Amino acid sequence: MSVTVSEALVRRMARDAAVYGLTRPWAIVMWVALAASLVLSILNLTVGSGAAVSGTAAWLPFFSVALMAVAVGMTVSGARRAVRQALPPGTVTWARLNDETLQIGADRRVSVIPYDTFQGMRVGSDAVILRVQGSSAVTAVPRILFTDHEVALLRDRIG
Repeated sequence: MSVTVSEALVRRMARDAAVYGLTRPWAIVMWVALAASLVLSILNLTVGSGAAVSGTAAWLPFFSVALMAVAVGMTVSGARRAVRQALPPGTVTWARLNDETLQIGADRRVSVIPYDTFQGMRVGSDAVILRVQGSSAVTAVPRILFTDHEVALLRDRIG
């Protein structure tokens, strides 16, 4: 099966990739740290001498929320840029599972990738995110290219 990549598909795949990026273990640590800084900065404003808080301390809750928004914005932007670079709108893409390799084609380019190249995978609503062994790199492939049976086979072969 093949599919022509549309602008809408790029956005939906980027959303799945961004969700993946924002829920990685290190990202969870970042979210916990940012939430803790928000809570502590709010507590700092409400507990204390009773005098009006001024200066930098009054801005800490705003900075915590702003950092959270920047993290989300940068992750979404990076995911959209990466998906658009790999699969620009108008690209005809396809995928095929073989016994030892996954073949992914985009226009005239064909990648033949052994399954042991991947460390794991996450299946989103519009993208299959394949984690590359020993790095933080991922490959996003349109979910529509795989049947449910093929997703199960891919999961078994990647491990």
